[in-house]
Amino acid sequence: MFFRIITVITAVFLCCPSFADTGESFLGTVKKVIDGDSLLIAAKGITIEVRLYGLDAPEHNQPFADAAKQFVKNWVNGDRVTVFPEYIDSYKRTVAVVEKGKQVLNRDLVKAGFAWVSPRYCHKDFCRKWMEMEERARYDRWGLWQDTSPVAPWIWKRADRRY
Repeated sequence: MFFRIITVITAVFLCCPSFADTGESFLGTVKKVIDGDSLLIAAKGITIEVRLYGLDAPEHNQPFADAAKQFVKNWVNGDRVTVFPEYIDSYKRTVAVVEKGKQVLNRDLVKAGFAWVSPRYCHKDFCRKWMEMEERARYDRWGLWQDTSPVAPWIWKRADRRY
């Protein structure tokens, strides 16, 4: 029994980094929405933290953070999704595009006005389209763009010494 437990634990530790690093898409079930741009997804017997590629949602102490998180919960919580990994970040999270059917969570979050496209990290061809969607949401005052002067999370973090 002890040998079996050690074998399983070893297999999980050996498979996890390569599982996320392969760049191959995989199916998983959303177990928890952490915030507007991070999820816990169970797949292949493990749970991994997925950070949504190319965007930044409001921080937990920032206006519209709860609304962004609720949007993601309504969109995906408990559902099966397809994860398209881009890379592993410095926090060991899988940074990915997440789809449900033909819908793309990353894109829909920006389109609804609950996230900024990150100019520092969004470099795929589709990022231009996402930026246009962000501009449209801003123009129409959807989501966080209802605020008269929303602050991008990367600026908010610099001003908030707790980060």
